[in-house]
Amino acid sequence: MLNILKKLYILAFMALTIFFMIIIWKVTFAQIIEEYHTRQEAIEFAKIKQQQKPEKEKTAFEKLVLEGDEKVKLYLGYRVLEETRIKGHFHHIGFDIGPDKRSYCNTCHGDMPHDDVKELRAFLNMHAFFIACQTCHVKLEGSKKTGIYKWYDRTTGEIVDSPVKKYRPGTYKAKIVPFESVNGKLVRLDSQENSEFVQEFREKEKTLTEVQRSRAKKMIHEIVSKQPVICENCHQKEAPLLPLADLGYPKERIDAITSTEVVGMIKNYTQFYMPRMLHPGEGSKKD
Repeated sequence: MLNILKKLYILAFMALTIFFMIIIWKVTFAQIIEEYHTRQEAIEFAKIKQQQKPEKEKTAFEKLVLEGDEKVKLYLGYRVLEETRIKGHFHHIGFDIGPDKRSYCNTCHGDMPHDDVKELRAFLNMHAFFIACQTCHVKLEGSKKTGIYKWYDRTTGEIVDSPVKKYRPGTYKAKIVPFESVNGKLVRLDSQENSEFVQEFREKEKTLTEVQRSRAKKMIHEIVSKQPVICENCHQKEAPLLPLADLGYPKERIDAITSTEVVGMIKNYTQFYMPRMLHPGEGSKKD
């Protein structure tokens, strides 16, 4: 009789253990597994709905920006240029040149240094992208004058072949620099010696006295002429400042550069009128 009771007790204890194991399983793991299967079913259902869903209408952003590029061809008078342009956008967008890492002038004045005369600053800054500062702001005289100009790479500073025929106007990634004669040798006006001097000045500028800063600036700008080269020095047929043919310009481009139309525009149109809508707050002025 006692053995029977022991067996019943063991069976009851095992049944109770299994019962508690089932409860623990449901509380801890069963819900997680159920959620997993539910999530998988939802994913499958979403895939089916996506396949059945008609293609949605493109958003305004997709229409205007992502699909807004177009290839256009421009006739420049001597060649046909193909470039990317945003539909309805007037200006060119493929203008990628990069900073001039050779010029020590740009260290202080930047890549667009002209800002005094607002009527001309865009015109002058456009030239600054392919003409070194020394070309216009240093007038060589006497034995120093050589008439020799070469192209240098804006990134490396190395003298390179003419980029005129390889790249479209305005994207040469190179600039024209003049050479002077020093003891019978040709030397770049943007010499490495001057570049190192300016770099050291910038590094020590904050530690210098006012007198020392003034002296250093005078030495840096010592070669700068009081009056820069003017438009007609280059834009003339008789004797343009730059040897355009030697710099790689074709005859058609030389004819365009040396025409007097640009000079006439700068000289004659001294006052520029902008629509009043571009000057908010300014009404009609009564005399």
